[in-house]
Amino acid sequence: MTNRQWLYICLVAVFFAVSGLAYVGYRRTFYYTIERTEYSDPRPDDGIRLVDDNLADKKPEWNAALVDSRPVGDWELNASAAVMKLDCPSVKPDYDAWMLDLKPSYAAAVAAAESHHRVLLPSANMLDGAAKQFDDGLYAAVDLACYRGELGLASAPPDLAERVFRKLRPGSPARPFFSAALSLAGRQAPVTGAEARARKRYLADFERDESRSKPISFYNWTGELKRLWRFMRFLQREFYDQSPDVRVARDTASALAGDAGLLSDYRKVNAFYGRLTNPLICMSMDRIAGRAGSLAALAREQGTWHQSVAFFPPSASRETELFERLFGGTGIPPGVNLMAELIHRIRSGDVDLAPGEKSGWYQHQAYALETMLLPSRGREKDKLQLTAKYKRRLVEAFKALITKRRETHARQLAKAGCPSAAMPLREAQVRPRLRIEPCPTFYLRTARAYDFVRNLLVATAGEALLRKMHGLRRGGEREAALAEELASVRLRFYGFYLIACEDIGMRPQFLRNERVDVAAARGAAEKWLGGIAADRDLECDTRVSIPIAGDPVGRVTRIWATLGVRLAHLDASYALPPKVRPKGSDAEWKEVERWQLGLVRYAIAVDEFAEIEMKGLRALTRAELRAVCDKHKTKDGIVEALSSR
Repeated sequence: MTNRQWLYICLVAVFFAVSGLAYVGYRRTFYYTIERTEYSDPRPDDGIRLVDDNLADKKPEWNAALVDSRPVGDWELNASAAVMKLDCPSVKPDYDAWMLDLKPSYAAAVAAAESHHRVLLPSANMLDGAAKQFDDGLYAAVDLACYRGELGLASAPPDLAERVFRKLRPGSPARPFFSAALSLAGRQAPVTGAEARARKRYLADFERDESRSKPISFYNWTGELKRLWRFMRFLQREFYDQSPDVRVARDTASALAGDAGLLSDYRKVNAFYGRLTNPLICMSMDRIAGRAGSLAALAREQGTWHQSVAFFPPSASRETELFERLFGGTGIPPGVNLMAELIHRIRSGDVDLAPGEKSGWYQHQAYALETMLLPSRGREKDKLQLTAKYKRRLVEAFKALITKRRETHARQLAKAGCPSAAMPLREAQVRPRLRIEPCPTFYLRTARAYDFVRNLLVATAGEALLRKMHGLRRGGEREAALAEELASVRLRFYGFYLIACEDIGMRPQFLRNERVDVAAARGAAEKWLGGIAADRDLECDTRVSIPIAGDPVGRVTRIWATLGVRLAHLDASYALPPKVRPKGSDAEWKEVERWQLGLVRYAIAVDEFAEIEMKGLRALTRAELRAVCDKHKTKDGIVEALSSR
């Protein structure tokens, strides 16, 4: 090849190289790529449709005397005619993925927020979570005192069972039944021959149904609490007309009727649990003594939900009654979401959570949650404009909190067949200053629920005994006496109500006979909020589960569970502005200009709830659930692991 040919080839190569570079430059000059991340919230599995509140529907009343105790610089603030907007924006996984990590405790969530320099607003879940530890300790202590006969109420339940056993005639089928129950309490009630075989069958049937026999909740704290669970749960067995051993109930009723002292003690124990938790779901055995007719007819006459009888009947609840009404004859269809059914029925008015004259502590606790599903029923309805996303946050809070309340009452309930200024998103003089999540009606009703249980315990055991008793925790007793701590928690929730009212500019209201030391209540709440980091109860593992329904034919169990604590956003802003005037003056109140209003973003700790169907008639202890949560980490992973067990 000649030199001229080589030169020609090189010129052509240079031409194409320059052309290519020019084209790339052209493309870079006139074209560019946009990367956009789209976020979509997971579709809820409960089918609940929620919409933003309409601001035009809000009609707050102006009250010139309702001045916030916290000045804004040199200005006084009056938010009585203001409306606060609450939103719960989605957490972006590529930006705030750490917020979605499930933590075992509220303290761990607080630490995570602090480590990422976020201001944590105490949520309704967190305030309730600390109280849950007290509730567990109270119920454990009271249940144990009753079991031991130390409440001053009546004989110990095992003593009652032993007295019944001694009064039963030879050959009665009730003898092996009570002998089996007493063996679970660690007592001897000798039987021989056929009776011994019958006792063995009763115990085997009991052990086969793990959802009845396996101690869960706080009943695994001590050996005595385990015995209490198993003894009382065994004697919660219901007898129907069709039961082959229905004579157990008839013979027991006759034995009770023959001893006035025994009958009186027996009735006192059942009446107590009918108030400590809720009214009994079926007849107690004294109700059929000397009565002819079927159990179904007697139950209809006496107005019990179940047409059955038990020695120590379990307590009813609105959710149990609902699920049995819907699915009692057919079993729970695959894919049906029980929590969603309950929420739909409450929102539609088909299920009313309001307690009646005969309701127990559990119903008062459940009623405190009502405005999470029906915000319009709270006095704060005209003060808060809620977005659909914030309403969803409240629905999820309801799911978790009703689960935790049921778990405290697990043995007795029947199942169905840090205040600080937050960093605003933009500079502004006036923005919401929340110290806690603004759920005033929830806090007020919770305080009243503590009033109820205090009055019940004083009437049952006397003030003196409550001053000696202590609630329980794993490893021993709680520090303060029961009377002192009960009064303290009650006062704290009244204080939360007062603080939430002031934060949103709403005048607090109490019932005519409701005795509340306002200054003391406010001080108690402020003291607790200022010492959150020191509260041992917030360090407790929050993950719990409770069987809600069982299908003995399909041999599956539905459970409600809280799988951990994660963080969510809470945005607060004024939809209608508050008014201000110079501090210490009598000048006319002036509405804050729109440009002076700001939005503030908080992080709140929330619980992750799940409804799960497990194979078999089963129950999970707290330790078993927590082991699965620790292993599988995410909600999807945990649900899949438990569903396949």
